[in-house]
Amino acid sequence: MANGNNPRLRPVPKKGGQAPVWRHNKNTGDPCSWGDIDLSTFRGAVDAVTKGGGAIMFGLTSDGGAYSVCVLQDTDKMKEYPHNVEECEDLLRSLIEWYVDLKL
Repeated sequence: MANGNNPRLRPVPKKGGQAPVWRHNKNTGDPCSWGDIDLSTFRGAVDAVTKGGGAIMFGLTSDGGAYSVCVLQDTDKMKEYPHNVEECEDLLRSLIEWYVDLKL
């Protein structure tokens, strides 16, 4: 089932195997874009996490109103949803510092 050209619509699963219904997302703010993130901070976080043996995944929330960052390390999983560029870059810098302090 396609949602046409409207990215603000998303399926909501129904219980009991019924077909999903489409509803409007409620985010009215500016959409997030990874292109707005400082490249050296982004690359530094990827480098620090992967050199430390972890994995890092990036995305956006379904309404586009927040970034999605997931870090996997051994059996641990951390998910964060910063809502703007400043919060996202702060999170990425924190990851760099944390992995550097580990000296992995």
